[in-house]
Amino acid sequence: MTSPVYLQFTFCTAHAGTILRELELENPVARLLRTASEAQEEETGDGANAVVLLAGALMDHAEKLLRAGLPAATIRDGYEAACKEALRLLPGLACYTLADLRDVDGVARALCAAVGSQLFGYQDFLATLVARCCVAVLSPEGTFDLDNVRLCKVPGGSITDSCLLPAMVFCTEAESRVHQAQEARIAIYCCPFGPASTEAKGTVLFQGAEEMQAYRSTEEEFLEQCIQAIASEGASVVVVGGRVDPLALHYADRLGLMVVRLTSRLELQRLCRAVGAVPLTSLAPAAPAALGHCQNVYLSEIGSTAVVIFRQDSVTCPVATIVLRGATEELLCNLEEAVKDGLNVYKALGSDRRLLPGAGATEMALAVRLETLATYAPGLEQHGILEFAQALKILPAVLAENAGLRVNETMAALEVLHQLGTPTAGIQLGQEGAETTDAAQAGVLDSLLVKERAIRLATHTATTLLGISHILVAKKSGGPKVRGDNPNWDLEPDMLE
Repeated sequence: MTSPVYLQFTFCTAHAGTILRELELENPVARLLRTASEAQEEETGDGANAVVLLAGALMDHAEKLLRAGLPAATIRDGYEAACKEALRLLPGLACYTLADLRDVDGVARALCAAVGSQLFGYQDFLATLVARCCVAVLSPEGTFDLDNVRLCKVPGGSITDSCLLPAMVFCTEAESRVHQAQEARIAIYCCPFGPASTEAKGTVLFQGAEEMQAYRSTEEEFLEQCIQAIASEGASVVVVGGRVDPLALHYADRLGLMVVRLTSRLELQRLCRAVGAVPLTSLAPAAPAALGHCQNVYLSEIGSTAVVIFRQDSVTCPVATIVLRGATEELLCNLEEAVKDGLNVYKALGSDRRLLPGAGATEMALAVRLETLATYAPGLEQHGILEFAQALKILPAVLAENAGLRVNETMAALEVLHQLGTPTAGIQLGQEGAETTDAAQAGVLDSLLVKERAIRLATHTATTLLGISHILVAKKSGGPKVRGDNPNWDLEPDMLE
């Protein structure tokens, strides 16, 4: 996906949620689909593509029924009945249940499909990496918090150079000359490291050079006393969220303090939780109870990127960092999306540990069962149920098309296997010859909770649109404003005659 030329920004991604989020949509139907995709992404972190594909397929099949003369209310009732039956059938299709959330091998098997959907070929390595990270930050009570996992993107190297560190890693450099501290007491400030300045401008009148010199020396002495008071309380590392004053840094170097600057308030909050510190809003001496503790704080390099690492060696660190490596920025972004999908699936497993066969097996199994149900359903609702079953087949069809397989032959072979009683048969990816495989034996699994919410949300979106008779859209008049003398400023050079 590429943005308009004047924005000079390009997105290289296959993630449906990212594409819909970055597009400027004016059509209300398209914006409703984007809202549904964002809701699925926010609730489960996975399945955004499935929501868009299924909702779009339901609308396409509903159009056929509307052109055939079927009332919209009847189609909506058929879709709702089919959705209710599909959700009832889903638990019976579960083929695997994760016994222990701390089992790294079992968790990696459950995350393999979610991670591989973004970066196929590295799913085993990434699933194991994400599983180790999730198990490391899992609380003793068995709760998992996404805020306890940090992702640090470091350009260079290959994907297999990515690693897990039981520490906080920040892509920044130490401001001071001190680059390491052992058994460090950490003071964290949300303010600039230096003298406070007023928001309004002030004017100071001096009668002579002596008054100017006295004013300057008084300010320097006050700042020196503040830095010395911080050091006297036992702090050896100072983390600030604002600018670092050169004079304050000079006094910190003289007292042997390590100064680190973090611009993100969220990172400051995570660091406070990791080291047990209390953030301070003014440059005042921190009480002993407000100081955090870290066994090893040091400046290091990963590749050619300088990083500051807060590491707890003998104590369990509540926050872990996955260091992502890649040759390009686009690869790092795709790698980040893959890891986030894995983390969200692990969070969903905390609510429901049942897993379904992936690779389009679940959708085809539901479609075959709903087609059988439609033949026995009375009234005109059977047409809506039958079209709902046909819409479910769009997911394995798109999967086969993206894999470069012959769609018609693959879908026919897959449907035959399901009609013969093989509910775990799915699309075979990455191998020549066979077009279908047993998804359960191959380890291609999807979360039941993610699949259930995707079907429910896509059906709700389609039935909502079927209940709308007219859409009024207010658009800006005049079209886009011409930028400069060139009337074709929004076109690529090779598109002009």
